[in-house]
Amino acid sequence: MLDGAKVSDAPEASAQRIRWRDIDPDAVKVVRKLLDAGHEAYLVGGCVRDLYLGLHPKDFDVATSATPEQIRRVFRNSRIIGRRFKLAHVFFGAKVIETATFRAPPRDNGEDDPLITHDNEYGSIEDDARRRDFTINALFYDIEARDIVDFCDGMADLDARIIRTIGDPVVRFQEDPVRMIRALKFASRLDFELHPQTRAALEEVGTDIEKCSRARLLEELYKLMRSGKARRCFEMMLAYDLLGYVWPGYVKAFEPHGGLVSPEQAHATQTPAAHALWAYLEALDEYVATTKHVPDNGVMQAILFAPLVGDDLVEAKRGQLDSKIDALMTPPCVELGVARRDRELARQIMMAYRRMLAPSRGKGLAHRQYFHDALLFLGLSVHARDEDGGALEHWQKLAATRRPDQERGSKGGGGGSNNKRKRRRRGGRRRRNGRSKGGDGKAANASS
Repeated sequence: MLDGAKVSDAPEASAQRIRWRDIDPDAVKVVRKLLDAGHEAYLVGGCVRDLYLGLHPKDFDVATSATPEQIRRVFRNSRIIGRRFKLAHVFFGAKVIETATFRAPPRDNGEDDPLITHDNEYGSIEDDARRRDFTINALFYDIEARDIVDFCDGMADLDARIIRTIGDPVVRFQEDPVRMIRALKFASRLDFELHPQTRAALEEVGTDIEKCSRARLLEELYKLMRSGKARRCFEMMLAYDLLGYVWPGYVKAFEPHGGLVSPEQAHATQTPAAHALWAYLEALDEYVATTKHVPDNGVMQAILFAPLVGDDLVEAKRGQLDSKIDALMTPPCVELGVARRDRELARQIMMAYRRMLAPSRGKGLAHRQYFHDALLFLGLSVHARDEDGGALEHWQKLAATRRPDQERGSKGGGGGSNNKRKRRRRGGRRRRNGRSKGGDGKAANASS
């Protein structure tokens, strides 16, 4: 056993908790090839946590003593990624096994602000464990011994169903404020409690979340919505005031509608916009749990903003609805850096909703590129708004009868076939002289 590491008190207890058949064989292949090449290698992090809890990991990660360049030499089917800290992606078809070198904790930057700006030093397996965010994510699985390597009492916290930071929670949250969102995500997804010190630190330094880049905050919000526990995540974000720090413009948009209040308050005070948001998030969670699929970002934006549009989704005239959606979405979406294409998809979905409720008015919708996203939103709305499902059945039947070649319609237009003739380049096939195949490059840039 590694120095400083712990395993279960009972012999082979952790091995019994983790069923070998639940481990991805390609992840095992990556670990074994690294071991055969003379490196240390383990399954690590969330996959070990979920296996221990009897859950099915969504992906498998590997931690190793090999550098990214050494990983690349072992696996021809790999690619090195990353700027601040390089790691390798090992590909098995569409599947990716993320393989990272053991990292050391960040050095004290000598400044009052402990925010991590440089975190790119290699270390040992114990270094790697102690630089991670929470004890339950600092577990390594040794496939040869078939046992868990635990430096931070992560198994004890899993058994106690506790989310606890590694080290001083105030410092850990200040080093990387996104960890606060992750703490609430894990508590919601796993139905765990926050350790009292972790909870107190979150309340103390919540405002530090404003130091994070908009791109990271937006991606974390999307992760929450994809988790299958979106409603609970947003409830906890609201309870700890994090949502107001992460996306103040969005929370402020609820003020004319009675404010963004908890589900219980929304029900008691008849606050329609907040009540609708919680209902949409609940519908989203049910969809993710049932189908194991996640909607596109534009659908999730429609889910977030439809409660603010309210009854105008159905009652407003087309021009008025378009203007209202734009006025509601633009300021907060620009504030958080939501991609224009995602905002546009959300607008198209909400504009299509009123037409889909009256099928006779929406005959051309089935040929639109966003049709299936709009159909998904309609299904979520039927659940969230407790509406009659007649229109939904109509569009579902229509979607089921469409041929594959009709799914590839052009943007904004009919879903005809893709059998259009390709336009020939001027000059035809190039010859082998100076203006030929492999020539000066000008011919290669010619277009019709």
